[in-house]
Amino acid sequence: MNLPRRAAFVLWTGVVLFAALAVTSAALRTVATIQPRSAMAEAQRDALRAMNSDETLLQEFETRFSSRPAMTLLHVVPGALFLSFGLLQFSSRIRNRHIRFHRWSGRVLMVAAIVSGVAGLYFGVVIPVAGFGEASIIALVGAFLILAVVRGFLAIRRGDAARHREWMIRAFAACIAVSTVRVIGGIIQLFMPMPPVPTIVISFWAGWIITLVAAEVWIRLTSRSARTYSSAGRGIGSAFREPPALVPRGEGWPP
Repeated sequence: MNLPRRAAFVLWTGVVLFAALAVTSAALRTVATIQPRSAMAEAQRDALRAMNSDETLLQEFETRFSSRPAMTLLHVVPGALFLSFGLLQFSSRIRNRHIRFHRWSGRVLMVAAIVSGVAGLYFGVVIPVAGFGEASIIALVGAFLILAVVRGFLAIRRGDAARHREWMIRAFAACIAVSTVRVIGGIIQLFMPMPPVPTIVISFWAGWIITLVAAEVWIRLTSRSARTYSSAGRGIGSAFREPPALVPRGEGWPP
């Protein structure tokens, strides 16, 4: 299925904006971790206070990051790397012209996703702010992210570009969903304010479910054309409407 040009533009714009939101949040958290007394860190804390009135919970939220700077950076920096450069992996122009860059950057991004996911599991499962409601969704999504990355890697190792494409779309969706979570949390606070804990739980579950379902729908809508391109040669699957670059025999993913 090929999307109309305008629909594809709207889709790409939304993905880029959500990725930018997530990367910006990661950058702010990085600054707050490295320089907790900086003006940017104070502005971030003021914004959190404006959206939440529970000072005790806010203090707990801040403490779990500030008291574990190394783990915090292992979560946000690789995550931001994955979302920033992961978008480039879906460009057929880059794959066509710079196939080696696509392969090697893909390997780096897979490692980044796993590192960020493991650190996220620590924060969400071991020391959750919102109890079981938060821990359960983080456990499911964290495990799914790692599974998706591993399955995507194994698929391209055996030359199955279509399956590789599908699993990497799922992995990217699992990461970019942090922006969906933030948007839903903001909507809840604006239109139906409630205590922080149920806000966190509802926004976490709704944000990840909506994003992962949307990714799955997209995979289903485009799987036929992606498999057609994949069957023609050992190429790298396209995430959107453009066909993949076909790689001559002997130049596929290194064994």
